[in-house]
Amino acid sequence: MPKVTEEYLKEKRNYILECTGQILKEKPLYSVTMRDIIKKAGFSQGIIYHYYASLDDIYVDYINKNTACHLLDQNIDTLLNSELTEKQILSECIIAIGRYIEELLTSVGGRTCFELTVFYAYDLEKRDAIFPKLQFKQSLGYAQNKILEYVINNIEKGIFHPQIPIRSIVMFINSFIDGIAQNAATGATEGLDDSGDISNMFMALARAVTGFL
Repeated sequence: MPKVTEEYLKEKRNYILECTGQILKEKPLYSVTMRDIIKKAGFSQGIIYHYYASLDDIYVDYINKNTACHLLDQNIDTLLNSELTEKQILSECIIAIGRYIEELLTSVGGRTCFELTVFYAYDLEKRDAIFPKLQFKQSLGYAQNKILEYVINNIEKGIFHPQIPIRSIVMFINSFIDGIAQNAATGATEGLDDSGDISNMFMALARAVTGFL
């Protein structure tokens, strides 16, 4: 029996993901079944399950393959090391998150990511198992942590002078970003396009936060 190479396995997984993407263009995530993917790929059930243990594993792999999450990390790091003023850096970092969410919504992979967020929002077991695997969630968390770290460091240096308790600022930023991401996810599942609003809302967040400092 010929040896199965890693390249062969990768090609098979990529084909399954391509088929998944075609299906997700035709119907919402919540109505997709493993049988849909088996039929589209033309594989037996056994072959599909040889590569992916569940539909959720396919979603995670598909989303991670089709969302350029590393770009947000790079953008945030570049801004934090730029020659802009401290408040300009903070403002641009916040706006960068808005642009990132906007860009995700323009792709099937990004919309699928938001759909999955809504689909498992109230299933704690599924959410805890799946969300940490999503590079989108990791990048968003990275950006939020970097921004909060930057704010706290500049308060300690005496550059920022908070008008309200820092805990309140932290809660305000996190609640706003999580709320916008959730709103984008809901819009994605309903086929709505709120991308223009997202950019404006993050600009408003940037003005509000810098105003607190």
